[in-house]
Amino acid sequence: MKVMHLVQHLKIGGLEKMAVTLLQKSRYSQSSIIVALEGDKDTAIASWPELAELNPQIICLDKQPGFKLDVVNKLVELVEQYNINIIHSHHIGPMLYGGLACVSAKNNQLKHLSTVHDAWYLNNFKQRFITKALNSLSNVHWVADAKVVADDFHSKTAINTDSTILNGVDCCKFSSIDSDHARYEFSLPKFATLIGCSARLEEGKGHKDLIMSLLDLPSDYHLVFAGDGSLKSTLNALTLKMGLQERVHFLGNVQNMEVFYSSIDVMCLFSQREGLPLSILEAMACGKPIVASDVGGIHEVVTPEQGILVSASEPHNLAPALIKATTLISGMPIRNHVIALADAKGMSSQYDNLYAGLTV
Repeated sequence: MKVMHLVQHLKIGGLEKMAVTLLQKSRYSQSSIIVALEGDKDTAIASWPELAELNPQIICLDKQPGFKLDVVNKLVELVEQYNINIIHSHHIGPMLYGGLACVSAKNNQLKHLSTVHDAWYLNNFKQRFITKALNSLSNVHWVADAKVVADDFHSKTAINTDSTILNGVDCCKFSSIDSDHARYEFSLPKFATLIGCSARLEEGKGHKDLIMSLLDLPSDYHLVFAGDGSLKSTLNALTLKMGLQERVHFLGNVQNMEVFYSSIDVMCLFSQREGLPLSILEAMACGKPIVASDVGGIHEVVTPEQGILVSASEPHNLAPALIKATTLISGMPIRNHVIALADAKGMSSQYDNLYAGLTV
């Protein structure tokens, strides 16, 4: 079995982590590749060093903005060069190019599997039209990463997903280490209550609301942001304006996320939209309670025993939820919940069974 995992880019994010994890954990990993439409390999590895061990299996096409027909041709060439059996695409761009490559390829046995990580993009008429048209032109096997995503996808396209497979995390990698050591690694205050957020510093991820919530929290509550993005200078300016610069810590891109999760007391993700974010699962695997906006599939994995969900339209409820979350039982009860629900081995096994079934 030879699978091409097709993503838009290889910047660190939940979708990209999931695709890389599939490549690493699949029983077909040695014969598969991962292809990024945008960017170049050297830049990707420099910002995400873990990719170095996958170097021979990584291909970056450096696609420029706009639709590029030559990218379809490049994918067809890669299908033939690597004798690909299945293109596994992630999200709208890769889904479009992967579908067109399947239609154009000489290999009539080539299959296309596409994972839907969220359905908010379907609010756009053009993207909704592309999805429905491609589904009619080629036989796409659709997988959703949460039930709510599958339902939303169907309501907007009338297309049924064939399977729902929860995102999984590597529970061997993501486990807690000593909290004091973890805080020392990042030069974080030893005795503060640390609220962590792992997300790109972009609109819609709730960083501004989190910063503002500090005004309603005790002075020993601090925020720790892991991630980088276009809002970094704006968020820094906000903390200075509010006089909170001593209580907000920007770590930038963090490579050893298990150390980050071990350093915090509560993980908070107050996004306006999500599918099933890996950051929440990773934090839970490290035994950390969750405060999150009740969007996407988050409620499918976070129960009252593991965390507190807040309406995305009610940021004023963040502070009391964060205080309450610090009283939840952390550690093994939360970790065991994730192991039973969303371990990477289980996820990859389900996808491997799909790959095998599609090629029978």
